[in-house]
Amino acid sequence: MKIKTILTAAVLTVLLTVPVLAQDLPGLKVVPWNGHKAATSLTFDDGDPSHLDVVVPELNKRHLHGTFFLIANKISREDDWRKILLDGHEIGNHTLDHKHASELTPADEEAQVVGAQNVLQKEFGIAIYTFAYPFIEISPGLKAQVAKTDLLARGGYGIYDITPDQDLDWMNIPSQTTMTAYPFSTYQGWIDDDFQKGGWLVWMIHGLEGTPWGWQPITKNMFGQILDDIQSKDMWVDTFVQIGSYLRAEKTFEKSVPQKSGSQETWTWDIPDHFPPGVILKLQVASGAATAGANVEIRQGDQKLSPDAKGFYPVNFDLKKLTLTLLPKN
Repeated sequence: MKIKTILTAAVLTVLLTVPVLAQDLPGLKVVPWNGHKAATSLTFDDGDPSHLDVVVPELNKRHLHGTFFLIANKISREDDWRKILLDGHEIGNHTLDHKHASELTPADEEAQVVGAQNVLQKEFGIAIYTFAYPFIEISPGLKAQVAKTDLLARGGYGIYDITPDQDLDWMNIPSQTTMTAYPFSTYQGWIDDDFQKGGWLVWMIHGLEGTPWGWQPITKNMFGQILDDIQSKDMWVDTFVQIGSYLRAEKTFEKSVPQKSGSQETWTWDIPDHFPPGVILKLQVASGAATAGANVEIRQGDQKLSPDAKGFYPVNFDLKKLTLTLLPKN
């Protein structure tokens, strides 16, 4: 009996000290949409006064954030636009003058995109990361200029429920356009489809009730119904740049091939051009037998990351490196 006990203890010792092989490491995967089932961004064009008078109060009342694409040479109420930045909203570039693409020479294209960005950044003292094409007209010259200055650009056509597995043209993100004649059931259908597919729905909205000149205005009541329906579901509602940069970070991380050594694997990545600082990417340990009987430690430099209540690890994308180590279970 004593010999059997000694042998059993020896076997257990061997089992517990068998090194973790690189191929047994569990890996990490990105948590889509910041931990939500789906995502949506509400974007508004042209700097319409109704955005300040109707949209912003409705969004603030619900603690939601929107993106406002301003025409750089047609801005009024500058102080009011500055205030929305303090509430977490985004200002994006909608060119200098909102001209048709067919009207522009190559020099005009540069001025309409780069010149407008310079005006907006000087006026508001912030970096501008996103662009929206006037009339949804995307010429090669305009698109090339946008790629020089912006992380993302909103177009208007394509697959509207953008899922993380799609290959995307970052300079032409599809969007759905609200129209005066549409009943609420139309918008409800957009929201339901997006939620069921686990996608990202980008809205293009122009005038609201009371607009002096906004195109295809919708009523305040309709807008409120849209917001309430969105909030009734587990959807991440945030600015075009916030959700778009999370998705770009996700795609970038997924292309990173981890270097494996013993009980460790390390990811490194490059940050895309025109990328905003401070993006936090949520990751989780891939499930599987590899983690059985072991503790996982995830670090960025000297900082050990702690999971939240759902087991998601907040990763600072700016640091461009991450290490996972399997530790023996105590």
